[in-house]
Amino acid sequence: MKKILGICLILVTSNMLFASQNAEELANQKCGSCHLMGAITKEKLNNMKAPPYWAIAKKAKERYENNEERVKYIIDYTLSPDESKMLFPKETKEKFGVMPSQKDKVTEDEIRLISEYILEKKF
Repeated sequence: MKKILGICLILVTSNMLFASQNAEELANQKCGSCHLMGAITKEKLNNMKAPPYWAIAKKAKERYENNEERVKYIIDYTLSPDESKMLFPKETKEKFGVMPSQKDKVTEDEIRLISEYILEKKF
């Protein structure tokens, strides 16, 4: 029985690690070119097209009380962005504009995984 429990624990832990790695890869692939994901370089800073992912997570944490609300917000904004939904000040909109919809570029499940990943990261 202890062996079965130990094997289950190993499988659950490796699945969580795999999901975390997949979320990071997905975030870099789908969001990284605009939202400063991955390693920060001078070139990336000079070519930023949107607020960095950590700023989005910070604003969502400030506005919404729990992770499910934060994730729902990020999903909604990603698929149906609108100036009225922005969490950033007007200067951010003036610098970057309103994000284009990612409706046919990313699925809701992918956004959920990415959102959960960026919301759990420590800055």
